[in-house]
Amino acid sequence: MHTGVRIGLYAAGLAVAFGAAYGVGDRFGPEPAPVAPVAPVAPVEHSEHQEGGAGEEHGQDHDAPPAS
Repeated sequence: MHTGVRIGLYAAGLAVAFGAAYGVGDRFGPEPAPVAPVAPVAPVEHSEHQEGGAGEEHGQDHDAPPAS
């Protein structure tokens, strides 16, 4: 028998065996534990400015035109 055919039959046998085990476990296994409901999480408040910005001075007036 060719090696590819033997490997294919072996893989098919494994799939059948694991499928049967999954079906038996699903049918006769224990009931899953109930999951507790999760409370919604409030959004995180972010400050207007973050420390260590991208080269922008924190003391500068944001409404003023850029310096020439």
